[in-house]
Amino acid sequence: METTGLVSSIQRFSIGDGPGIRTTVFLQGCPLRCAWCHNPETIPVSPALLYFENLCAACGECAKRCPVRAHTFDGGRHIFHRSLCTDCGVCAENCPAGALKRSGCPMTVGEVMKPVLSDKEFYDESGGGLTLSGGEPLLQPEFAAALARESKNAGIPVIIDTSGHVPYKNIVKVFPSTDEFFCDLKSVSEKDYREHTGGSFRLVYDNLKQLIRDGGRVTVRLPVIPGVSDTSEYAETAARLLKDAGAKRVCLLPFHRLAAGKYAALGLPYRVAGLEPPVKDRVLELAAIYEKNGFETRVEE
Repeated sequence: METTGLVSSIQRFSIGDGPGIRTTVFLQGCPLRCAWCHNPETIPVSPALLYFENLCAACGECAKRCPVRAHTFDGGRHIFHRSLCTDCGVCAENCPAGALKRSGCPMTVGEVMKPVLSDKEFYDESGGGLTLSGGEPLLQPEFAAALARESKNAGIPVIIDTSGHVPYKNIVKVFPSTDEFFCDLKSVSEKDYREHTGGSFRLVYDNLKQLIRDGGRVTVRLPVIPGVSDTSEYAETAARLLKDAGAKRVCLLPFHRLAAGKYAALGLPYRVAGLEPPVKDRVLELAAIYEKNGFETRVEE
């Protein structure tokens, strides 16, 4: 039987998840709960339903098809009873306006690879390829490994974007078919990891060191979160830890609020609603600290 996984979405012609033109496959499920997460729909390990109220055309198709009557209409107004929803996805499949979207659809390796393979000429021309992201793609290690292997066999370079908050054996499964790992370091202390992500700094840092020792090509990605990781002292600490781990490349990821609408669509509070994105000059000052410490450094736009 062909390997199957839960896929949140597939983004073709992506230019922000690695070099060149890429196809980014977002897998469902994440072990962390970062306050600033910009893909909250991918956090649950089971499917999740998003309802974008501003897109609703009040056509009533969802109410007609929902098996548990989670959608009703009152005076032409759509009311979504989220507590009744079983995330079956029937409403999303039949929503003509795109107001209802399901994150976490079961797909086989072959189904995912069809759009990936169709754009190979663009990867070849631009130096792009496939990026597996999430969520945390290595929560589905067999599926991620199968996708990476099929891509590698087709001559398509593979990047794995991981939080590193998984057993190292999961990383080992994808290692032979992965050209580069984007390893997200959310914070630089056990206390901050627990407070802001619900995870463990030690697990992530130990995995990072082992991956580099094993010869993996790694770019460490560092979110720049005002009040959390935007000070010079933080950057100096991170640079020291990364140098000790053997890292060579870092990428700074300035906080943005583009995910606010997703939280509303999921019926979740946006915990960083009052947070302002960092000033560009400040991000460049932080980048200069990493460069001073010998890292190949870039800032994601």
